[in-house]
Amino acid sequence: MTGRNDPCPCNSGKKYKACCLNKENIISIDEEVNKELEQVLLNFFHAHPTKQETNEIYRWIGDREEYLSDRFENDKVSAIMGDCYYFNRRVDIWELHLERESAKSKRPRVQTVLEGWMKPHVILGTISQINNNSAEVVDVFSEEKVVIEIPNPFEGGVGDFIFGHFLLDSRQQERYYKLLNSLIVFPAKDEALVERVKLLYNNSNSESVADFYNKYIIECYVILGDKESAIEELFNEEELELISILHTSLVEMDIKSDKLMYIFIEYIQRRGIPRSMLKPTALVAGALQFGMLNSIIPYSWTKKEISSFLDVSPSTANKYEGLFTEFYENEISKENLNPNPVFAFEVGTNANLVEFSNWKMGMHLSKVSVKNEKEMSRYIDIYKDKEFNPANDKEASQKYAYEAYISTDLIEKRRLASLAYELDPQNVDAILLKIDYIEETEQSAHFEEAIRIGEKQFDPNFEVVWGYLPNRPYLRALFKYGISCFEQKKFKEAFNLLNKILQLNPSDHQGARYPAVATLIALNKIEEAESLMSHYQDSDNAFFSWFRWTIEKKKSFFSKETQDAYEMAMDDNSYVANYYRIKAPVLPYPNSIAITPDSPEEGKVIWTLLQPII
Repeated sequence: MTGRNDPCPCNSGKKYKACCLNKENIISIDEEVNKELEQVLLNFFHAHPTKQETNEIYRWIGDREEYLSDRFENDKVSAIMGDCYYFNRRVDIWELHLERESAKSKRPRVQTVLEGWMKPHVILGTISQINNNSAEVVDVFSEEKVVIEIPNPFEGGVGDFIFGHFLLDSRQQERYYKLLNSLIVFPAKDEALVERVKLLYNNSNSESVADFYNKYIIECYVILGDKESAIEELFNEEELELISILHTSLVEMDIKSDKLMYIFIEYIQRRGIPRSMLKPTALVAGALQFGMLNSIIPYSWTKKEISSFLDVSPSTANKYEGLFTEFYENEISKENLNPNPVFAFEVGTNANLVEFSNWKMGMHLSKVSVKNEKEMSRYIDIYKDKEFNPANDKEASQKYAYEAYISTDLIEKRRLASLAYELDPQNVDAILLKIDYIEETEQSAHFEEAIRIGEKQFDPNFEVVWGYLPNRPYLRALFKYGISCFEQKKFKEAFNLLNKILQLNPSDHQGARYPAVATLIALNKIEEAESLMSHYQDSDNAFFSWFRWTIEKKKSFFSKETQDAYEMAMDDNSYVANYYRIKAPVLPYPNSIAITPDSPEEGKVIWTLLQPII
C-alpha cells in the first residue's frame, strides 16, 4: 500500500499525498456524498413504518385503499400509501429523521441537501423534455419548469404527465428533484384526468396547492389512476381488425410509428369506416401512403407493394390517401403531436456521451486543489461547459478513445481509435477499439490483454462499482468479450464473462443480464436462466418474454404453454415474430443504440440474442 509520503505510483516525481491521493479524493467526494444521502433514505425506510404507524396508515386510508387497489398493483399501492402518509400527513416523522441524520453527518454538503429535503414536494406536471436520467416537467398549477429524476428504463414520453413525491436537491443549479417511490406516469391523451384534479382543487377552498395536496393527496391518486377504456370497448370487430391490419403492415415493413397508429385510430373513432368501401383494407393502404407522403414513416415500400400486400387497386389506395390528408390537415395537424420517439434505454458495448462528459469534469477537478465541498460546487460550475485539454499522452489517449466511441463518422472513428492506442497501448478502451479493426483470429488475445490490464486498475471498494468511472473500461472489456464469445457460440465462455459482470456490479448498468440469460438457455441450464430472470424481475420486458417462449419451446414445441408464451412475447414485441418467420439474418450486437419498447430496434437486438439459441 502506498504511503502518503511515498513517491506517487504514477511516476510524476511528486509525493503521493501531493499528487494522485488528492485527485482520487476529489473524484470520489461526490460519490461519497451520494452514498451518504442514499443511506439516509435507506435508514428511514428500514425503520418505518413501525407497527403503530402501519395501523395508523390503514386507519387513515380507510376504504380508499380499495380504490387504489383497483387502479394500481400491490407494490405501487404500498408505495403510494407510504409516501402520502410520511410526506403529506405525518411530515413530522420524516423531519425528525432528517434532523437526526444531519446531526450525525460531518459533511456540510450533506447537511445542506438534507435541509432542502425537509419539505417534500408533490408535483403534477407535463413532460417537456427528456435527457438521460432526468426529465424537464412543467407543473400544471404553477407552470414552473422543474427537472426531475426518472427511473431507467422510463416509459413516459414528451407530452405525457407525471405525478408523485419528490425531494429538492439543492446541489443543482436548476430546480432538480429526487424521485421517491410513488411516481405514476400516464399518457397525454388522458388530460381529462388532470382537469378533474384541477376541478377538485378549485372546489376545495384550499389555501394553496400544497395545502390541497395535504388534504386530498389520496383522492388525486385515485383520480389520476383511473384506467383508460380498453381499446376493445371503443371499437367494433371490423374496426379492431383494421387497426390490427395496420399494425401488422407496419411490422411487415419493419417500422414503428405511434404517430400513424394514433392518426388512424382517431380517424376511425371520429369518422368511422366509410360505408362505400368495397375492401376495408383500402383504408389501411391509404393510411400507409399518407404516412410516407408526409414523412411520418419512411418509404420502405412502393405504392405498388402496399397495394399488392393489402390486395387493393392503386387508384383505390390513392383515394383513401386523400381522405387521410384532408383529415390530418383539418383536424390533427393543429394538435401538438410528438413525432419523435422517446428512447427508453440504451444498449451496447461502448461508452456514451454522458460518460465522456463526466470523465472530462473529473479530469478538470483533478487538476485543482479543493478544500471543501462548497469549493467543489464552485469548480463544477466553472468547468461545466469548458473543454478539457490533456496534459500527457495517457490523458490524451483516453480523450481520443471517448471521442472514437461517440463518433458517427467511420473514418474519423478509426483515426481516433488509432491515435488512442498509439499514445497509450495500455489504455483498456484503446485496446477494445483496436479489436474492431483486426482479424478475428487475433481478437481473443487482445480481449484477454484488455481484461488483464483492466482488472489491475479495477477498484471494488465502491458500493456501486459502475459509479466509479475508472472501473468502467474493465467492465466494458468483460462485456464486449462476452458478446464476442456469444456470437461465436462459445456459450460457456460467454456466460463466465457476463456472470463476472453481474457479480461485480449487480445493478447491471450494461444490460449483461440479457445475453447472460440467453447463454444459460443455450447451455440448457433452464432453472438457472429462470432464476436469473426472476432476480431481475424489475426489468421484465420483451427480452425476457421471448426467452420464456424459447424455454417453453425447448420443453415442448406444440404445448399450450409454448403457444401462450408466444402470444405474450408477440404482445411485447411483434417484430421478433416477423424476424423468426422470415429467418432474418442476425445483426451484430450493437456498439450503442437507444431503443423503445415494441420497436424494430428492440426487436433486432432481441433477435440477435434469440436466433443462435433456438
